[in-house]
This record gives sequence, structure tokens and C-alpha cells, in this order.
Amino acid sequence: MNRFRILFSKGTLLNRLLRKYALVMILLTLSATLLISIQTWRQTQSQAEQMTNEALKSTSRMLNDKTTLSKIIKDQLLGSSEKIENVTTYLTQPINKYLMYAYDQQIQTGDFPSFPNQIRDMYVNYEEVSTLYIVFSQLPEYFESTREDKGGKIKTGTPKLLDAFYIKLPITQGGAEVGSMFVGFQKKELDTTLENLHSFNGLSLYMISGTANRLYTFHDKGMSTNILKPQEASITESLQKNSELPITELDKTNFVQYQELPDDYRILAVLDKQTVRKTAVKNLAPLLIGVILLDGILLAFLYKTFKRYSQQIDSVMGAMNEASAGNLDTRIDTSQTEYELKVLSEGINEMLESISQFVEDIYKLEIKQKDAHMRALQAQINPHFLYNTLEYIRMYALSEGSEELADVVYAFSALLRNNTNQEKKISLKEELDFCEKYVYLYQMRYPNRVAYHFTIDSTLEKIEVPKFIVQPLVENYFKHGIDFTRLDNALSVKVFRKGQCVKILVKDNGKGMTEERLKAIKDRLSHPKVELHESIGLQNVNERLRASFGSSYRMELSRNAEGGLTVSMTFKERGAENVSGTAG
Repeated sequence: MNRFRILFSKGTLLNRLLRKYALVMILLTLSATLLISIQTWRQTQSQAEQMTNEALKSTSRMLNDKTTLSKIIKDQLLGSSEKIENVTTYLTQPINKYLMYAYDQQIQTGDFPSFPNQIRDMYVNYEEVSTLYIVFSQLPEYFESTREDKGGKIKTGTPKLLDAFYIKLPITQGGAEVGSMFVGFQKKELDTTLENLHSFNGLSLYMISGTANRLYTFHDKGMSTNILKPQEASITESLQKNSELPITELDKTNFVQYQELPDDYRILAVLDKQTVRKTAVKNLAPLLIGVILLDGILLAFLYKTFKRYSQQIDSVMGAMNEASAGNLDTRIDTSQTEYELKVLSEGINEMLESISQFVEDIYKLEIKQKDAHMRALQAQINPHFLYNTLEYIRMYALSEGSEELADVVYAFSALLRNNTNQEKKISLKEELDFCEKYVYLYQMRYPNRVAYHFTIDSTLEKIEVPKFIVQPLVENYFKHGIDFTRLDNALSVKVFRKGQCVKILVKDNGKGMTEERLKAIKDRLSHPKVELHESIGLQNVNERLRASFGSSYRMELSRNAEGGLTVSMTFKERGAENVSGTAG
């Protein structure tokens, strides 16, 4: 459920609405498809039941039609005791004795047809008759005749009915049943009728007598042997066991229609459910494929329609997120937006421009206010009083023989004098001397843990630079880069000439910084506008040197081989820059 909620709670409002619309559309089409599928399956079941019922009726009609003719044939062959005696004599006596019997009967009655002649006449008169069986209960012999062998054969045992449509009629004598007659008809007509019920494959039909004789069997040509063999085995086993049909068992996997008729006939129509299901699925397949394709086309159309608008929204939202994260210089590309989004983008750009200018003005104002506050603070203290006091402490330390303390007091006094000095510019030599005293104080605080080295080209000592351009970098090292648990902390500051430029190199072996952090600082320092961020010392130095030396100034940061940070500042002397420009 939570995943479902997340699906509709991410992205822009347009994307969420689009996802909801797509889901509703898919649910509606799937629901409609499901309803159609259920209705189709019900219709399929109804068709299957109708098909088996129709097969049952067709068989029953043929049974009724052929029963009438079969009774006529029975009456002609076995309709009286004399006719029954004629047949039994034919079955039990040799042919020569039967011929003598027939001759005697012909003399006595004057009109006595022999049994073989009757059989031949039957096939001539009734073309649809294909086979004939006569069985007497008390005799081991039975008579079997076919259209191909009209004379027939006398056999012993239990007759095995050939493939045909049979009508079974009892032979009665003196009110008692003494045997049975099976009249076989050509089954092609009924087979054709059942095959034309072509709604589904897999139809089987059985017509069984009360004595478990199969009078007619039909199997659809398209029926799988995997279905036919188990079905035949089940029916045969049940008939042999108790002369019953396994209706309950067949009903589990088939559509079943069963009917018991007069004269001890049973008709069973069976249609395999699996075959019906496959047919239903096959019929539904075009619908399912069509729904899937329709959903896919609609989703693709919606995606294509709203993709460009969504991209424009994402562009606007991305710019808004960057601005909220502090990047006030971000702007929306209005060439990629249209209509109301273009108007909105232009308005946002104008708003960001105004905010950026406002922040820059506020930042500069705060710097001026801090500078004025510092000047006011400096004015409140009498510098000469502080210097005289520190000088007294230094002289007292020397008189007591504590030269190291005297040096510390002297360094601190020099730092204080430099800080309270109102001058805005200073020579490079003085800036490095000031930084060296700053490092010296740290060295005194952490003896044997800090080493430093300051060098300057003698030709560059008098070049004027803004005050405090190296000191913040040295201070950053002691704040963020030094590891006081180590004994090999080292700091190097070099000022030398490189071509027509002055280069200041501040290098340490401290903790350094990650590549991501280094890249972020580089990007901000390279930006031409003032930004508010954590590296205020670096930014302050960068802005003041850029203001003093213009486009010739460069600041670069890099990680060095010792693992620390190297800060390089390069600029042209004002005189050298003018000379170079004149020479050019």
C-alpha cells in the first residue's frame, strides 16, 4: 500500500495526474475485458451444454427412426414361434439337415422361405442395414451377417459388434425373452450430423444397452489421444465392473449430458472442458491482445503528449530548487519553454536577478558595517597605551633573562600593531613578516610540532598589496589543516617572480580536503560575483586581490604530493602590466 502511495506522491502535479489517469484507464479497460471474458466464458459453457444436448437429441432421433425399421425386420425374421424355430434350426443343425428341414416345411405349408434367403432379401430391401446379429440365450451359437457377407457366419461365444449404429430388440417366445437381435445401420449419417456440431472439438457420444453392449460410439476427429484414452478406459472399466457409466467421474472434467430411454437404451454425450477452455481462450485472445495494444498506444500517446510539457516543468522546478539551495545565479532557459511556462520562467528569472542584486548589495553593506565597527573599536582603545605596556613587559622579561618570553611579547605586539593600523595596503615584505610572527606564536604554543619557511624575492619586497591577503590562508591552515598530534607539521610561503607575474605560493602538509570539496570551492572562487558560503576567508582574499589587480589575477587550489593543500595566487605588478600593455 505504501508503494502504491509513493507512486502518486512523487514528481510534479502533472506527472502524478498523468499516472493516475493512466492507472484509471488501465483499470477500466481491464475491468471491461474481465466482464467480457466472464460473459464469454458463460456463453461458451452454454454453447458446450447446448452442443452436447443437441448431440443427444440427434442420436435419440436416429434411434427412434431405426427402431421402427428394426421391428419390421425382427417381425420378418423372428415374429413367430415357427420363424424362431427356423433360425434356431439353422444355427444348430448342419446345412444338409437344415435344407431337409426347410424342404419338409415347404411341402407342409406351401410357403416357407429359408433363413439365408430372408437375410439376402433384407439387405436388398433395406439398403441402410449394414450388419445383423441374432443371439439366443440358451444356445452357444450366434449368427453374424454383414452386407459384404450376406450369407453370414455361425459363431460361438459372445458377439463383438462391428462399428455401426445398432438397434437391440428382444426375441420373445411364449411371453419369455429367449434372445436378442442387433440390427446394425450405417453410421455415416449420424457421424456427419455430430461432426457438423463444430462449436468445439472433443465431443464423444456413447449409446449403451442395458446389458452393457456398445450400440454406437462416436469420437470427434480433432480429439486428443491424451483425452480419449483415459475417457475410454474409464467407461470400459465401469461397464465391465457393474454395467454402469461413470457419470460422476466424467462430470469433473467434461460437460456431460446423459439420458435413459425406453427399451433399456442409455445415451451419454461427453465434451472435454479443457478443450472448451482452450477454445474460449483462443476466441478471447484477439480481445486481450487488442486491449493490451490499445492501452499501450494510449499510454504512448499520453507520454508523448505530456513529455515536453513535463520537461519544461522539470526545468522550472530544477531552477527553483537550485535557487532555494543558495545558487542565486541560476536561470531558466526560456528558449525551452512555451506559452504560460515561458511567461512564468521570465518572471522567475527577473525575480532571481533582483534577489541576487539585493544579496550582493546587502553583503557589501555588511562588509562596510563591519569595517566601520572595527574602526570604531580601534578608536576606543589608545594604541600607544597598549604598545607601551607590551614594551614594558618585553623589557622586564629581558631583564629577568627570559628571552623567549620577550620574543613572544614582541611578536604579539607586532601583530597587534598591524591589526590596529588603519592602512588598507601593505608591502609584500611586511605582509610576510606579519604572517611569520603569527606562525611563530603558534610554534611557541606547540613547541617542536610546527615548522615553517617564508621566502620572498628581494625585488618584490616593496610591491604593495591589500592588507591581510596571506594571513587568512595561514590562519585557515591552523584552523582546519594542521594535526597537532603530529610532529612534522610544516608550512611554506614563497613569493617569487614568474615571467611578468608575481606568484605567492602557500603550501602545507596538513589534512587537505576531498576532491568534491576542492571542486566546489574552485567553482565559487572562479565566479565573477559575490556569493555567500562557508569559505569566507578565501572569498575575501579572492575578491580584494581581484579588485586590486583586475583580470591578471588568478587564484588556484590543489592537493599536493604531501597530502596537504597548495594555494597559488598570481598577478601582474601594476607597473609591469602597464609596460606590457604599452609594448604590445
